Amino acid sequence: MKTYDDALKYLDWLCVFGVKEGLERIKALTAKLGEPQNFYRTIHVAGTNGKGSVCAMLAEMLKVSGLKVGLFTSPHLESYCERIKINGENIPESDFAEMIFRVKDCDVSATHFEVLTAAAFEYFKERSVDVAVIEVGLGGLYDSTNVITPELSIITNVALDHENILGDLTGIARNKAGIIKPNVPTVTGAKGLPLEIIRSSAAEKNSPLYEVTKPAKVEVNLRGDYQQFNSAIAMKAAQILKLDDSAIKRGLAQVEWAGRFEIMKTSAGVVVIDGAHNPDGATALRTSLDKTFPQGRRIWLFGVLKDKDFATMIRILFRADDLVIVTEPQSERAASTETICAALNERGINCLAVKDNFAAVERLMTSGGDVKIIAGSLYLIGAVRKFVKEF
Repeated sequence: MKTYDDALKYLDWLCVFGVKEGLERIKALTAKLGEPQNFYRTIHVAGTNGKGSVCAMLAEMLKVSGLKVGLFTSPHLESYCERIKINGENIPESDFAEMIFRVKDCDVSATHFEVLTAAAFEYFKERSVDVAVIEVGLGGLYDSTNVITPELSIITNVALDHENILGDLTGIARNKAGIIKPNVPTVTGAKGLPLEIIRSSAAEKNSPLYEVTKPAKVEVNLRGDYQQFNSAIAMKAAQILKLDDSAIKRGLAQVEWAGRFEIMKTSAGVVVIDGAHNPDGATALRTSLDKTFPQGRRIWLFGVLKDKDFATMIRILFRADDLVIVTEPQSERAASTETICAALNERGINCLAVKDNFAAVERLMTSGGDVKIIAGSLYLIGAVRKFVKEF
């Protein structure tokens, strides 16, 4: 019998083949599985930032409405099982292994993310969910999740990210607009040029478009100023889905989503963990830090992927008296500590390179300061979050 560890080894092996565009492989997989994604209602969520938070909010609202709700998101922080949830509960490791190898047995040459997507679809079918909230992995148009026909599409926002794959802002917007389906309503929080592209795509497909322009002013169980705008998007989606006001309020009041302006109180002081991994996310994090912790010295643990605009992130995030401990995220795409320290030195920011993640956390936790922040990549915060809990 195949185990969870066997599934992880298989997924690690698939990572060697990287990202491949196109829907032909996922279509072949879902066909062999009997089109599991068509056995329940779906909601599709794309965007540069905030899509995971919006997914979590919407899934919680649907759950408190009495529905059995699947949730597929990426990446995970500490366990692959976080990516596939039903009513907030991670898929058990034994079920995860079973689904992964059921997909493998389809004998389709597929990518890492395509296998995970098909496994999620199959699990939700097997567990008879009423509705599944599906987060896009990358882009939209050619993402493996884009084989669903949702009852609602959501594009949280559009900003520069993954330019090496998706192109300039116009290309990114067109790619994300690729999840818009004929006659299916769309909610977006996009602005400027991306909004114009989304408007055009929605008009072509006769998709009723709902534009969110202002943050909400509601109680939400997620910290960070930016969550008010995410809340507004989730609330508009919930209203279109005809959820009642009490379910919307309860869902927002009890939603949980780790690693997004997450504040941990440890014996070494307050630690903020945030998945900011591009300039837009960096701006949102800096705004929330300046509002929540305006005074005192900040000590950072920072690691970023080499294909990110880390020079702009550095300019946004760090103040002159900050200390930045630089480490490398758990990814083959990680930027080296030497590269990031050189960029920090150019701006006159004090930094220290510690390649080993555990040693970097130890240094962070023993470096004083008034607030400690871990940011730069979800791959980093996923790797070190468990170490922080030990202090």
